[in-house]
Amino acid sequence: MPGFETLLPPIFGLTSVLYLGLAVYVSRSSPQSVIGFLLFLMGTMVAGTAFAYGATDIALFNIGRVLNFFAASFLPVTFFAVYRQFTTGPAKRWVMAILIVVPVLTTALALTNSWHNLIWTVFETDAGLAISKTTDSPWFMRVHAPYSYGLFGLSALALMGRLPSIAPAHRRTVILLLICALLPFTVSVANNLFGFGSATFPFTSTGLAALLPLNAYVALSLRVYEFSPVAYQTLFDHVRDPIIVLDNDGRIICANRKAGEMLGESERNLLGQRLWEDFPEARAILEQAKDLDLTQTLKMNVDQIYELSVAPLTDPHGKQQGLVVVCRDVTERRKALSRLADSEHLIRTLIETSSNGILRFARDDNDRERRFRCIFANRAAESYLSGNGSTLVGMPLEKLTHLEPDRLLTHFTDERQSKSTISFETATEGVNGEGWIRIVGEPVGDDFSVTLVDITQRKRHEDQMMADALCDPLTSVLNRRGFEKEGKVVIQQNTQGAVLYLDLNEFKSINDRFGHQAGDALLKAFGHRLGFCLRPEDVLGRLGGDEFAIVLPGVGVEDAKHVAERLVATASEAYIIQGEEIRCTASVGISLMPKHGEELWHLISVADDAMYNAKTLQQDAANDRAAYIEAAIAS
Repeated sequence: MPGFETLLPPIFGLTSVLYLGLAVYVSRSSPQSVIGFLLFLMGTMVAGTAFAYGATDIALFNIGRVLNFFAASFLPVTFFAVYRQFTTGPAKRWVMAILIVVPVLTTALALTNSWHNLIWTVFETDAGLAISKTTDSPWFMRVHAPYSYGLFGLSALALMGRLPSIAPAHRRTVILLLICALLPFTVSVANNLFGFGSATFPFTSTGLAALLPLNAYVALSLRVYEFSPVAYQTLFDHVRDPIIVLDNDGRIICANRKAGEMLGESERNLLGQRLWEDFPEARAILEQAKDLDLTQTLKMNVDQIYELSVAPLTDPHGKQQGLVVVCRDVTERRKALSRLADSEHLIRTLIETSSNGILRFARDDNDRERRFRCIFANRAAESYLSGNGSTLVGMPLEKLTHLEPDRLLTHFTDERQSKSTISFETATEGVNGEGWIRIVGEPVGDDFSVTLVDITQRKRHEDQMMADALCDPLTSVLNRRGFEKEGKVVIQQNTQGAVLYLDLNEFKSINDRFGHQAGDALLKAFGHRLGFCLRPEDVLGRLGGDEFAIVLPGVGVEDAKHVAERLVATASEAYIIQGEEIRCTASVGISLMPKHGEELWHLISVADDAMYNAKTLQQDAANDRAAYIEAAIAS
């Protein structure tokens, strides 16, 4: 027995889930019926027992007991509502309000039991098991128990007394409902009175678990279908689909005109015949449909496909009298659907595998502002615009900033302009980093689609070509054109700065002695040293030959002198070219902005003149470099 009792909590848990699922189904099918809430309370009772029975945690045990008392308190009131539903009609609201007073108070006491222990007490054994003992409090013994069992019993007796007046179609259902409701609680009460079993054993929940199949049958059978005979006859005579009614032996007892046309006989000649006697597939479908509604496709021959909907035909007492067969010619529809499915599959495959991003936007009628929302996005679009695993579908266009939504909205919502195609390029950032896409928007009825074409490689190629056009291939610094372009921008953006003009002394003699290849290597090394001494915001360019120019934004005369001195010193250090040590020096001229002007080439010209004026001091520079730098500043 102890081994069996250990299985009860998981059994109760599964049973409670099934009860609650059944309650949801009944409530959705019949919202006005109280049967759904009755099943909910039964499931809650079983769920509470699953938590409490054998619990090793007091908190979990208390949760289970609260669920038990909530269900036990409201079950009698709910059963009273069931009694009224099947007899005199729903009770008045004020009556139900009075009846729920005691259940509400009992539930409140159960929720606060840990404060007062008026409903149950809890203590732990050496084995760690939480044990409950119902106290002899006046509320539990004199109010809750008499009220609950009394209301339950009176409702059951009243319902049994009304059985003869209940419609025969519902009578069996009500009897089974009485059994399902009364049996578990009757056993529990008998055990409490006569003690034929353990006082802690959950007889009520065990009974509810055992009666779950019967409760399911009763709940699902409570739905009553009413059908007007006049409407039935009209539908039967004029419906476009073949309809055939069979008896329990499979003989045709009724058929409409379309059925005769399908079978090649008049309705009169069909009566008494066995439907598709020599057609095993059809007979198998009819056999399967004896106890349930069934819809299956039947291929009559090579060219014809019918969809058969078969349902049992029952009398008011629920006894099966035969079958109703509705046939629908779906040959063309199946062919059309097959072609459509193939076409859709092809199109979807092409769209999903496309390297271009494809999106579709439509107005959201449920949105107060009727914003455009994305209703489709392929994988490429997700990679372009998302990159974090989130989906674009459902997002408003305004949040997709990379698409420049204002431009798209203006184009596709402005009634003054025709809904033509719009195309533009924009920078974006996807899973592969920064890139460029071409956005092409096209109208689709009242909506529009957007195609994203990755033009990153093209843009990078263009940027590289532009960089190559502005870069000196030998020294990798800016060429004359690039220096002019960037230098002018820097000068326009700054009110103060300096321009330095440099060349290598005796460079021709180095070329003559070591060769032009060594000279090129020297220029390359010299350009690298210059760049190493400058800030990121400084602009360095090779104007031609051994002539270099530098724009120093935001510096004064002292800073310019310091940079020039550092550059001259760095240039004079030995170079190792082709295994040879080469020494040379550099000359520099300095012009200041705005003192000497604010135009780039004018400042370069002034610095060039200052450099040549200072070359006469080159011999003394080794002894007094500061004096040389001072002389290199344009007057």
